[in-house]
Amino acid sequence: MTTERPARPPLPLVLALLLVLVEVGALAALAVGMLVEVLGGATVSGAVTAVLALLFLGICALLVVAARALHQRRRWGRGPLVTWQLLVLATGISQSGVIPGGIVALLVLLPVAVTVGLLVPPSVAWADRTAPPRAVV
Repeated sequence: MTTERPARPPLPLVLALLLVLVEVGALAALAVGMLVEVLGGATVSGAVTAVLALLFLGICALLVVAARALHQRRRWGRGPLVTWQLLVLATGISQSGVIPGGIVALLVLLPVAVTVGLLVPPSVAWADRTAPPRAVV
């Protein structure tokens, strides 16, 4: 008896991955802005800012690769995505008294929504490799 797995990813997973891409866009915009400041001479510590911007761009690349992997039913992508969400959540909570409340709410609600979307049973089942493998012809 073979069980057919769905051909399309579940909606919670798709929504979570779209939110991850929004996060990637925001982080990439921040990194590009930092590099523009360095190239324009608007920052005192240019080398440190440039390295930090490149680190952010590397994180963006990792998140995109992880999201693509999870979309293609490779469960290893879930780890980096959930880890990033926990870091964003911790940042939001730690900055609650420093930055405006709307940004704090975004930094708390967005990672919670993404993590829930990644961990609901249909999303987990989507990338579950314990199901019978496809026949190789």
